[in-house]
Amino acid sequence: MSKLHLAFALGAVSLITVVGCSSNQHNAQPDPISITPERGEIPTRTWLDQGWSKQISENFWFTNQGSQIIPYNWFVWLEQADSTQLFRHAKHMESLRYLPSKASQKNPGGLPIGFALHSNQTTGENWVGMTCAACHTNQIDYKGTKILIDGAPTLANFVLFFDRLVAALNKTLSDDEKFERFAKNVLGASYNTVNKNDLKGRLQSIALKTAQRQAVNALPEDYPKDFTSYARLDAFGNIQNAGTAFALSDLTNKNAPTGPVSYPFLWGTHQSDVVQWNASAPNISIVGPLVRNIGEVVGVFGELDIKEAPFWQRLWGKHTRYSSTVDMIGLGNLESWVKTLKSPQWPTQYFPAIDVEKAAKGELLYQQQCAGCHEVVPRDKELEDYKANQTLISELGTDPVTAYNASCNMAKTLILEGTKERILIGSKFQEIDNAIDIPVNGVVGLVLKDLPLALKAGNIPERTGADGEKISVLKELENLLVQHLKKRGEKANQVETDCVDGKLDNGVYKGRPLNGIWATAPYLHNGSVPSLYELMKKPDQRVTEFWVGSREFDPVNVGFDTTTGLNKFKVNTKNGKAMPGNSNKGHSYGTHLSDEQKWQVIEYMKTL
Repeated sequence: MSKLHLAFALGAVSLITVVGCSSNQHNAQPDPISITPERGEIPTRTWLDQGWSKQISENFWFTNQGSQIIPYNWFVWLEQADSTQLFRHAKHMESLRYLPSKASQKNPGGLPIGFALHSNQTTGENWVGMTCAACHTNQIDYKGTKILIDGAPTLANFVLFFDRLVAALNKTLSDDEKFERFAKNVLGASYNTVNKNDLKGRLQSIALKTAQRQAVNALPEDYPKDFTSYARLDAFGNIQNAGTAFALSDLTNKNAPTGPVSYPFLWGTHQSDVVQWNASAPNISIVGPLVRNIGEVVGVFGELDIKEAPFWQRLWGKHTRYSSTVDMIGLGNLESWVKTLKSPQWPTQYFPAIDVEKAAKGELLYQQQCAGCHEVVPRDKELEDYKANQTLISELGTDPVTAYNASCNMAKTLILEGTKERILIGSKFQEIDNAIDIPVNGVVGLVLKDLPLALKAGNIPERTGADGEKISVLKELENLLVQHLKKRGEKANQVETDCVDGKLDNGVYKGRPLNGIWATAPYLHNGSVPSLYELMKKPDQRVTEFWVGSREFDPVNVGFDTTTGLNKFKVNTKNGKAMPGNSNKGHSYGTHLSDEQKWQVIEYMKTL
């Protein structure tokens, strides 16, 4: 398709969608909600200077992005399945490694960091949903000091959180006394028999939907129940299933999320040319970050629906309608803050001082051994754009499951069959096609549905182009779609071969600058290596079992204490072979150095 033809098509569809399918965003008035005191002890934390004020931090924690788990007031008063203690109680949320927080105007229910209030755009009902802060904020403890790191990977166990949520909803339905307490708290002054019965009916409906999500994203039966565990999640798999199973309304149309990854750190994300561990998504300014963030919301309870368009729209060539609870303005605000986030510096006021002589020697070794993939970015240039290194998995030797699932998982396309993958450009969907292309299609559909809103949202972090000219969201979207398809096209033949043999030798993983790397354990994309010291060991000498979930920092090995925790990470199965998704092999760069040299490199990495 020529650029002129593409621009015309985009313009025509935008006109149709603006006239006939405008967004309902912010049309409904939200229900009033009062501040409810938190339950349990909220720890006192200290902040490091990352370029944010405390107000920006709180905005980042509690700004809604359109995620809907259950109604907000339900989450405030829901009890745990096996006790009368509230589900949101600080002790319980801390055991899941989410971060308890005080109640405030921005956090009226006293919920943990990253649990935000979303007022549904159509009904005005308040829901609780996750925002990016739930997965990208962490607390590091050292000798009694609790340090909060914005943008750092969480230690949370999302799967366990969701399993317990499903159990709590189910027990509230089956236990009359538990439901009675729940109903009185939720209904308040409007409590009566009729309203109580209505509440129970709705609770059953939403509990069923929640259990369906649990079932769709369940692991195969031969996988250990704690496979995903603390500090990692297969977000890519959840996003795929959000598109294939839920958006297309076929719960059998799914793939098991067997490629969990360590949550990436956020500083430098906005500035990178590509995102995702497998470097699969171009990150063009304006539309790129917006599309990336919409996909993230879809994976964490941002409802996406893809329906067949009405007959009159099909006459005009519009085959499908897209709707979602995604809040684009909220996403634009979140991205504007992330754009200014800086990496945390090693806090010498709390941690042992860095040995500068050793670090200086380590810097020379780093330039020789590491800088080819992980460029050094001076702190005064952290907010400048950069190109991330992309290395073949066959060269890295690291676990290929994440990249394999992203490229090779397939699904039925159902009503999308015969339509273009990117709505306006790209090949037509076959009956069975790449699973990831379905949620990507949905995300593009949401942007096209309300281009003015998308431009407004995207422009919050990127007010004008570099030359000061007015930005065209159509042009930006055109560039993004072309780059998406070009990137996939360049690798299509090789990846197709890889998908047959299961090795994905031609896939890549991304290497990025290591500013603040000391605050982001565990390491490798799948979290299979607990510390920088272990990463510097030869692969066959690395530990194959270690505890995860401890917040206590180890400033020597640079990671968290692995002698105690909440769950044991196991690289190998009982037969001694690496569990697919858990391999700690590969990334052997610098591992041939002497022990003295390795410690010098580690000391230098503390300064980044």
